[in-house]
Amino acid sequence: MGIFSRRTSASPGPAEPFELVVDTVFAVPTRGHAFTGTVTSGRVRVGQAAVLHLPSGEHAVTVTRIDVRRRKADAAEAGAEAAVYLGGLARGALPVVPGGDGSLLDAESVRGCRLVSAS
Repeated sequence: MGIFSRRTSASPGPAEPFELVVDTVFAVPTRGHAFTGTVTSGRVRVGQAAVLHLPSGEHAVTVTRIDVRRRKADAAEAGAEAAVYLGGLARGALPVVPGGDGSLLDAESVRGCRLVSAS
């Protein structure tokens, strides 16, 4: 028997649900809206289904991109400060304030909102 035959194929246990507390949101041309904040628990991955809790209600979204330390990443773990880009967010779901072009994102009203893994 070789050393490679002794490997165990232990499958990882169920993933801990993730939570990201939003600090701010801003529009990035050609990429969409970036929600920045701290991952407080679990691990968020690109392609993962999530629920964004906004003042207007809950919105089912998909994580399309993650940036950690201004670099593209496949995932962000608890304790990391990250920018998360979301797909599937309906137009008009984000709160706005009057601005030069008719509307500006109201970043202050999303502070403290949560992005959590979908059940």
